[in-house]
Amino acid sequence: MARRVISFDSTGTLIRISKSVGYHYVRVLDKYFPGALTSSAKDTVIQEMDRSFPLHYASTAKDHPNFGYGSIGAYKWWRNVVRDVYLSSHLDIKDYQFSYIFQDTYEEFRTSRCWETFPETLATLQQIKEQGVDIVVTSDFDEGLTNILCQLGLFDPADIGSSLIKDVNTSYQVGIRKPDLVGVVKDKWDVFAHVGDSVRRDVNGAKNAGVLPIFLDRGNKIENRTQKNTISSLEGVLEYISCSD
Repeated sequence: MARRVISFDSTGTLIRISKSVGYHYVRVLDKYFPGALTSSAKDTVIQEMDRSFPLHYASTAKDHPNFGYGSIGAYKWWRNVVRDVYLSSHLDIKDYQFSYIFQDTYEEFRTSRCWETFPETLATLQQIKEQGVDIVVTSDFDEGLTNILCQLGLFDPADIGSSLIKDVNTSYQVGIRKPDLVGVVKDKWDVFAHVGDSVRRDVNGAKNAGVLPIFLDRGNKIENRTQKNTISSLEGVLEYISCSD
């Protein structure tokens, strides 16, 4: 009998940025210019970076979808985002200085130093695996996700048998974003359900693929919601695992 397979989104579902984007940008900056910013100035810059990051992320994504797949590539894509965030913060950084600051920032965000799991992630995935269900990840992300999941103890491509996650599928590596990416993974793994925190990308992707959509609404942020199969934490997935037996 074939093992059942469930798919999860990554960011906002299994993992999240630790602290904030601005915190880590300033942390890297401080390595090269220690003492250049007072504590209060750091707080101001972090707040400004956190404010401007989503705007520049969205703008760059509009010009070059899917992290620059098939166009400028992920490295230059992220360089454009980080550069614009720095410019919005009015920091006096020369071009040659920004080059090595960005290189460090780019590498940092591909490690667990900038990411963390949600409190219930590890225990929930372990329980799912113990119930004989394989776990795959389906995510709009660049190729750095695999290393992040490895360092967070979620994925071990060298020992799939003991790894919590069996396979990682990113939009950048496949060349297709969600919602359509969910269908690609469904065809690859015959998943019975997909879990994510976006109605447009995750729920609709699952519906279009003909698999059970499980919507993760952390903290019950959506008022008067009508979306079926909604959970407020990952632990809620376990009920659907039992029902699928």
